[in-house]
Amino acid sequence: MKLTVTLLAGCSLLAAAAPVAVAQNQPSNVIMYIGDGFGLAPKTATRMALGQGRDTKRYASDANFQVLSLDKLRYNATVTTHSLNSWITDSAPGASVYACGKPGKQDNEVISLNAANGTAIETILEAAKKQGYAVGLVSTARITHATPAAFASHIWYRDLEDYIAAQYIASTQTQYEAIFNSSPTASYRYQSNRDWVLPTPKVGVELDVVLGGGARHFLPKNVASQYKAVKDASGNAITNASGAAVNLSGSRNDDVDLVNYAVTQRNYNYVNSRDALLAVSSNISQYGVGGKKLLGLFNASHASYEQDRQTTNTWEPSLSDMTRIAIEVLRAKSNGKGFFLMVEAGRIDHLEHSNTGGISVVAGSGSTNQFVVDADKPTYVGTGDAGVSATPTSTRTSNVYGSDYMIKEVLAFDYAVAEGRALLANANAGRTLLFSSSDHECGGFAVTGLHDEANASGNGTKIRTYAGQITKSVSGEAGYATPTNLVRGDGGNNGWFPDYTLTNFQGKDYPVPTSATGKRLVVAYASNPLTNGNSTNQSGTAGNHTPQDVWVGADDNTGTHASQLVGKGLLDNTSLTPIMANFLGLTTFEQNAQVLRTVAPTTPIIGEVQLSPVPFDDQFQVRFDVPTTASVRVELLNEIGQRVRTPLADQVLPAGPHTVAVDGTGLRAGFYVAAVTINGQVVSRKTVKI
Repeated sequence: MKLTVTLLAGCSLLAAAAPVAVAQNQPSNVIMYIGDGFGLAPKTATRMALGQGRDTKRYASDANFQVLSLDKLRYNATVTTHSLNSWITDSAPGASVYACGKPGKQDNEVISLNAANGTAIETILEAAKKQGYAVGLVSTARITHATPAAFASHIWYRDLEDYIAAQYIASTQTQYEAIFNSSPTASYRYQSNRDWVLPTPKVGVELDVVLGGGARHFLPKNVASQYKAVKDASGNAITNASGAAVNLSGSRNDDVDLVNYAVTQRNYNYVNSRDALLAVSSNISQYGVGGKKLLGLFNASHASYEQDRQTTNTWEPSLSDMTRIAIEVLRAKSNGKGFFLMVEAGRIDHLEHSNTGGISVVAGSGSTNQFVVDADKPTYVGTGDAGVSATPTSTRTSNVYGSDYMIKEVLAFDYAVAEGRALLANANAGRTLLFSSSDHECGGFAVTGLHDEANASGNGTKIRTYAGQITKSVSGEAGYATPTNLVRGDGGNNGWFPDYTLTNFQGKDYPVPTSATGKRLVVAYASNPLTNGNSTNQSGTAGNHTPQDVWVGADDNTGTHASQLVGKGLLDNTSLTPIMANFLGLTTFEQNAQVLRTVAPTTPIIGEVQLSPVPFDDQFQVRFDVPTTASVRVELLNEIGQRVRTPLADQVLPAGPHTVAVDGTGLRAGFYVAAVTINGQVVSRKTVKI
């Protein structure tokens, strides 16, 4: 078994970081790692696949027991996850509290913005940049998705990703307006009543590194762009396995080419392949103070799952690739000051939303799918999300399981943490503080057992939890108390533990089941269609977020800040930000991050907004209360924040209940948002057209 002799490259080789001799005038670096939807169980599953419990990895004192870089973070705590208006948070407020501290405790779907008064809340990234630090964002999700957006944008609704992208690339109001004014269509050019302004905290803040998915929110939908073609470091087109050129599609209806604007007007270098990204190391001098910034977009939507990246999309970089290059560029740009970097493993959450490995389709197709809770079957052919849109006749793979997807996704995250730990161990890099946490748990992910080809449980599932019971080799002694002639249950072959073999991909080791009949991990989800209120129906997603507390780990090479996590019992999720701010010497921001936000608005707020029916076919109604006579607007937005209907345009309505009919005839099926604006205050509700 290779696991007993092979060290995990990048993870096992780094011992627990002890404080190193770092002068106070050295650079100060903070890396905030966020595993989206990341609970404790995925970490346990990954460690078990790497051999925990087997020889040389059986006791905590064994050198190879803690095989994850995450496990080597010396200080641990648990934190709450609820938002301001919900016991279960979504990623927007879940990340905004890490970005802003207590003022960031806010309503679901809101990005670093006080929904009660419409004002933007400064983030630690923005405060750090204003104090001379280099700053960056890295994610395997769309880089405009809620978690990275919380650190460098401000908006009332997280799905307005075209606007989030524009906020990233602009650092002045003039630049912000110029982005929209570059649209070839006059009606999409800048309008302050529609496009708002560049939020004040973002003014003067340039992002030095932006790496992730989400190219569609930077590229035009209907016009050509030279930046849609994926190219290697030499500028040659990259092709897929079938020989076709790989291209990234755009979805901006305004047809703004934001990549072109970033390159030609904002001094960014642009890369969209692993080869081009890694080549940045060979010319790092161009990213010095006043030099180039780095924009890398590697998928039109989210980056590929690590399992799929290794099998079909090898031209995309890994999360550790992006993290390593981000650290190199930020160190070059920081001029000895240091940097703040947020790194998100965004796709752990998506596997859990899809219940990958825990459900099977038994009837229907698309949004009408009917599911049954299932386990220990190969995944459907396609991506890690294929099960959500599969039909009963969809083809399954022969050797890839849902647990394989999760294990590789977590291990890719862990390799990114290893890059931070390498920085931690480098005294020449200065003072370094690492945090790793999650915005929330998702799916109720659990490890339920191991595949047992022998069906020792005798129930036909071929899933077993415990090792076999101890017996006597002499059957006549079965009732004897004497400890002789004992046969240990599953005592041979190292006991009843997962059976995986390490395989190497692009210099990193990943565990795969030793065979189709081997003892692979079987996973399940507490939040599945049968338990999350959908009966057996697919609804929007197969699994939902949960309110579970989440783990946080921390380490530093100064012996001063990471230890502040411990000895305090359960922490609120706002507790990390002041520690990071203090480490960077952001005194004013640190004070603001600890001040409770004012939740009561100065004017009456909008009453409850209700939609019916949900989902809708062609027509639905929006019901709302107007507290006092006010100007009211009702709009219908698509999933990327573009207005598709305006059933009520700035009409003065008296106080009281009102109902507005919305005609959705001709709209394609999918998610939509009904937004009601009353005297500048906005309340929105999601709906689905079928």
